[in-house]
Amino acid sequence: MLRIVGFFVLFASVIGGFVAASGKVLALWQPAELVVIAGAALGSFMVANPKSVQQQVMVHMKFAFFKKYDFDRAFYMDLLRLVYQLLELSRKEGGNALEEHIESPENSGIFEAYPKIAGHRRLLHYVTDNFRVTSLGNVSSHDLENLMEQEVHTFGNDLKRSSKALQDIADACPGFGIIAAVLGIIITMQSIDGPVELIGVKVAAALTGTFFGILLCYGVLGPLATAIDHTAKCEIQAFEFVKATLVASVSGRPPLMAVDAGRRVLLDEIRPTFFEMEESLRGDR
Repeated sequence: MLRIVGFFVLFASVIGGFVAASGKVLALWQPAELVVIAGAALGSFMVANPKSVQQQVMVHMKFAFFKKYDFDRAFYMDLLRLVYQLLELSRKEGGNALEEHIESPENSGIFEAYPKIAGHRRLLHYVTDNFRVTSLGNVSSHDLENLMEQEVHTFGNDLKRSSKALQDIADACPGFGIIAAVLGIIITMQSIDGPVELIGVKVAAALTGTFFGILLCYGVLGPLATAIDHTAKCEIQAFEFVKATLVASVSGRPPLMAVDAGRRVLLDEIRPTFFEMEESLRGDR
């Protein structure tokens, strides 16, 4: 909703300022210019990016406008409790008891209590795979940290492909606007022997292409690319949390202190205080 309000403020300010300067709104309605710019942007986006990235962008667009993003504060509180329960189970009952849950998370009562986490395939595999590594008992904290860091780095690069793809198209839009403007000037030159008023209208239409290209870059696609990048950072925090927690656990810290080590890597808006975390985990002891 906030982004929709932001776009309303953006367009109201631009068009309102234009009207306040005695501009005519209908002069901005140039469908041909919009077809050139939007079509060129869409076509180049399809050429430059594989299908998987195109699908990622569409998914993130849903989160940007219509759907609540999963990786909020409530999600991370669930992740804190899940990892804590697994660490406590391993401490109290040993690796064999833990193995039953990480080998078949779909049949695990622990994972069933957290459907959002269980439904996130990549995070679920990251948790179970690395708990499996720690249960072997012969990996050092340094080796585990390097192993998990490589995986987090790969996940981060993958998640940022969608924002980069959109930003690349945004950067190209002023160029597409220039193309539309040049085409408009060509059309104007074809009518150079016509009335002066007609030439003025056609030049104005051509300049509208440059206007739309710049507006699409800095007012629409650029901000959306930044918004997608923010959601990717929120998601990658989940992997950073698991990494910091397991490394602390392998280093010898008790479950509560290990989870606290993971809590400290979270962004401020999703990070609970130590007392909030302790109170949330108290019922899981």
